[in-house]
Amino acid sequence: MDIQTEKLFLIEQLAKLDDVDILNQIKQILQNVKSAKIGSEPNGQTITQADLIQRAEISNRAILDGDITSVEDLEKESKNW
Repeated sequence: MDIQTEKLFLIEQLAKLDDVDILNQIKQILQNVKSAKIGSEPNGQTITQADLIQRAEISNRAILDGDITSVEDLEKESKNW
């Protein structure tokens, strides 16, 4: 099965589920995935999936706002380092 089919199957099963304990367990699993360590900063600080998503969202907003540096400008700036 492809990923979309799997997701739809899970949605259907969740919609039929009446056991709050199982729903809470599934919720906990999903929260653990987001908070699981997937890397670390050079200083050793943990990076989670949620951290990366937040960084991407901030970057996307900056791009939409035009708050970017062109490659050419970066090359000029790096000559002074």
